[in-house]
Amino acid sequence: MRKVAGWVLAVLALPVALSAAAKPRHIEGPNILLITVDTLRADHLSCYGYPLRTSPNIDKLAGEGVRFQNAYSPIPLTGPAHIALMTSLYPQQHGATINGMHMSTKPRPVTLAQILHRLGYRTAAFVSAWPVKKGITGLGRGFNVYNQKFTYHYKLVNSARDGKDVTDAALRWLKKRGKDRFFLWVHYFDPHEPYDLRPEFADLPRTPGASAIRHASDRKLTVEDAQRVTAYDSEVAYSDHYVGQVLQQLNAMGIRERTLIVLAADHGESLGENGYWGHGDKLFQGIVHIPLILSRPGTIPQGLVVREDVGLLDIMPTILDYVGIPARLPIEGKSLKPLVEAASPPPARDPVYFLTYNEPPLLPPRWISWLWSWAKTKMTPSNLGFASRDLKVVLEEDDQQPRVFRLDATGNVERPSSNIAAAQLAEYGQRLNKWFQTTNRGLKPQSQLSEEDVEMLRSLGYINP
Repeated sequence: MRKVAGWVLAVLALPVALSAAAKPRHIEGPNILLITVDTLRADHLSCYGYPLRTSPNIDKLAGEGVRFQNAYSPIPLTGPAHIALMTSLYPQQHGATINGMHMSTKPRPVTLAQILHRLGYRTAAFVSAWPVKKGITGLGRGFNVYNQKFTYHYKLVNSARDGKDVTDAALRWLKKRGKDRFFLWVHYFDPHEPYDLRPEFADLPRTPGASAIRHASDRKLTVEDAQRVTAYDSEVAYSDHYVGQVLQQLNAMGIRERTLIVLAADHGESLGENGYWGHGDKLFQGIVHIPLILSRPGTIPQGLVVREDVGLLDIMPTILDYVGIPARLPIEGKSLKPLVEAASPPPARDPVYFLTYNEPPLLPPRWISWLWSWAKTKMTPSNLGFASRDLKVVLEEDDQQPRVFRLDATGNVERPSSNIAAAQLAEYGQRLNKWFQTTNRGLKPQSQLSEEDVEMLRSLGYINP
C-alpha cells in the first residue's frame, strides 16, 4: 500500500500539473459514456442470473461487451461512492465518508472529468438526485455542463428526477454535442427507496434458463414485502428502458463504435435479507455486490465474463487506459484492460475492500459547519470488509471478531462460514485494521450543506428526523 505522505504530495502537485499547459491536450481516444444506476443490485439484473427479465437493454450491452461477475462498491452511500468512482480513492482518502459531505479541498483530489476535459473532451453530467449535487460533493469540477434540474417531488420538496427526465435532458445534449469527442455521465436514481411501482413493468416475464435462481418473492415474505420487491424490480426495468434509449441514440448517430460505455451501480440494496431493508450501514452482499459492464464494438471482446474481484475504484484508471493515458496518479484502482484482454493467466489482483460509516441523525447547515467538523473529526467506520474470490470477511464495530462468509459461484449469495480458527480470525481482523490505518488520511469532514440541502437529504431518508 502506498505511503500516505507520498500520496498527499503527489495530489497537491497534480492540479498544478494539469493547469500548467496553456491549451488542453487533444488526443484521439474514444468517446466515454458512463452510466450509473443508483441502488442497483447485480443479482436483480437478468444478465447476472435474475429469473425475471428486468434488464433486456443492459443484458444486450453485457452480451456486446464484458461483464464483471464480482464487482464491489467501496461504500454503500451514494455521494461517497460516486466520488470514489470519479477519483479512484477510498472515502477515507477523498474525504467524503457520508452523504452530505464534500470531497477534500486540502488537498483536492483530481477527478476523471478534470483529466478528460484537459485532454480536449467535451464533458457533461446529467444527475438525478441530491446526494450527487455538485455543491454538496464537489463533483462539478471538470464538467462543461453539470445538469441537476431535479423535478421529482418527495415529501413536498424537489429531491430527484426520474429516468425519463434525465434521459430527455441527456439526449438533447448528446444530439447537439455528440459529434465532438465527449465524456457523458448519466445518473439514474429510480431503484432508490421509496420504490414506486411502474405499472408498465409490473408483470415481467421470466428469464429463460434462470429457473435455478429463485425470485425474491419466492422467499417467505409478507404480502407487503413481496410487493416492495416487485416495485423495486419494476424500477430496475424502468431504468433499463431509458438506458436503452441512450444506447439507441448512439447507434442512430453512428457513433457507437467510437464510444466506450461503462455501466455500473454505486451500491446495491438489501431487500429484506437478514431482516434488513435499504443500504448505508451494512455490508451485506446484496448491498456491496454491484453490476459492472464495459462495451465498445471492435475493441472490447463480446460476451466475456470476468470473475476476478474488481471495484468502482478501477473504473477511472480503466477509462484512462482506453483513452491512451495510463494512470500515473496516486490512486487505488487498477486498470481492468489486462483482464478484458483475457491475459492467461490473468494478472494477480488484491482483495477488494469496502467499508461504511454510521450517518448522524442530523446534518447541520453550513453556517454552523465548524461544529460539524469538530464533532465528526474522529469519525471511524462502523464496518470494514474485504472480498477475495469465494471469501468475504466483515468486521462490525460492536464485534470482537470478524464474520467470515463463503460466496457462491455467482457472487450473489453469501453463507456464514463456521469453524474458523481463532488465529485465522485474528489475522483477518488485523488485515482489515491495517488496511484502514494505511489508507486513512484523517481528513476533517467538510459540510457544504445549506438548510435546503439538509431538507433534501432528509427527504431521501439519509437523515433521520
